[in-house]
Amino acid sequence: GRILNATVRRNPSGKYFVSILAETEVHSLGKTGSSVGVDLGLKDFAILSTGEVFSNPKWFHKLEEKLANAQRILSRRVKGSSNWNKQRIKVTRI
Repeated sequence: GRILNATVRRNPSGKYFVSILAETEVHSLGKTGSSVGVDLGLKDFAILSTGEVFSNPKWFHKLEEKLANAQRILSRRVKGSSNWNKQRIKVTRI
């Protein structure tokens, strides 16, 4: 398609992101006539009516603990110093 606009952004951790707006033709897909039910839970992330099971990733709790630890380290740094800035970047990346 034809590119209409591109926006470059930098987040607080120093990473750059580009958003591109493009004009394209959309082709619709044919209907299949099938449907599936989804059951969301705690033990398993999702169970489909077809019997397919998706396990629950346990990464949230681990990242929560890692963030708390990094924030405690940041609170002990002198605000505005080089080490404070490095730790601030670590906290934003978590």
